[in-house]
Amino acid sequence: MGKTLAGKVALVTGGSRGLGAAIAKRLAHDGAAVALTYTSLPQKADEVVLAIEAAGGKALALAADSADVEAVKHAIAETVKTLGRLDTLVNNAGVGAFAPIDQFSMDEFDRLVAVNIKGVFVATQEAIRHIEGGRIIMIGSVSSDSTPFTGISVYAVD
Repeated sequence: MGKTLAGKVALVTGGSRGLGAAIAKRLAHDGAAVALTYTSLPQKADEVVLAIEAAGGKALALAADSADVEAVKHAIAETVKTLGRLDTLVNNAGVGAFAPIDQFSMDEFDRLVAVNIKGVFVATQEAIRHIEGGRIIMIGSVSSDSTPFTGISVYAVD
């Protein structure tokens, strides 16, 4: 199988661990240059970049908290500046906070909305200024269909 994404550039938010890291590596495997954002644990982001580079790919790690509008905008701009374009955005970054609704703090609520909703909106809004004929992929949770345990109702709102 060929490098179907050769010459393309992708940005994966929350790409330093878990599903985001797997997505970043797969995009690179398929030929895309990949930028990925992280909030904490820069060493995890560096591990993903090194794995992509060791396999012959090109990658860039960017510190960007998805709750920070300017950081999200900067990540998009830096991806375009450094890698030359943007063809795919994968909105993967997300946070979870779980508690019965009567015990859910406003700080937790604000963080959840800032990352899982506002951050996705801002990244998408900025990306469409650069993407022509590419893709914007949203990673979400099935929890909005059915809440599997007590305390997840606020998280499931997104």
